[in-house]
Amino acid sequence: MPHSCRLRKGRVSSAGQYYAITICCKNKTAIFNNLAVNQLVIREIYHLEQDNIIKLIAYTLMPDHLHLLFQLKDVCSLSDTIKSLKGKIATKLRTMNVRQLWQKGFYDTCILHNTMLKNQARYIVANPLRAGLAKQIGDYPYWNCIYLSNGIGDL
Repeated sequence: MPHSCRLRKGRVSSAGQYYAITICCKNKTAIFNNLAVNQLVIREIYHLEQDNIIKLIAYTLMPDHLHLLFQLKDVCSLSDTIKSLKGKIATKLRTMNVRQLWQKGFYDTCILHNTMLKNQARYIVANPLRAGLAKQIGDYPYWNCIYLSNGIGDL
């Protein structure tokens, strides 16, 4: 079995569980600095939800990595879900001459309770602020969170 398909030691894949995921670009290359590329990535994230593989809570697409927060449904394992997302994005971006997109593997955190879920959503949404990419969350275009329906909500 290829390494990228195996669960990291201690990683658990459970339907109904919430996960915070970080997927990095290879060599920390800033691939996600192009509107067309970013729109394609975001569409693929939403396809996971439309296909009932995940319930998306939040995402932020940074120039060199992607943060996701979601509830895993019972269709695929965590590793298979991320492998599928990375593969679909990489395949589609090859048509735009983007090569060697992803670093191997991904980072994950299992979310254990609602307080942790909201704290993780805050962390993901505020990532562009910490990186100096925006002064206000609403100024950064590549994120969404279900807790923030009309601008900045009660997150």
